[in-house]
Amino acid sequence: MAEEPDERPFRMRVYRKSELAQLYFPYAAKKQALNNLNRWIRRCEALHAALAEAGYVKNRWFFLRPEVELIVRYLGEP
Repeated sequence: MAEEPDERPFRMRVYRKSELAQLYFPYAAKKQALNNLNRWIRRCEALHAALAEAGYVKNRWFFLRPEVELIVRYLGEP
């Protein structure tokens, strides 16, 4: 039986912020998913601090691979 697209294994790579957010919140609209992910990041003080230390840029349109690794470490795989 063919594997469904939603069941593909998660890969560590560069993600557009909205793309990663929709992996965490698949039933939310793109903007709402992004707002939810940003809220999770702000509320997880350890993650927020780790991203700041890694050089995270809030206004960039994508997460770099090291930033994705930190997000997954603190929030789990989407």
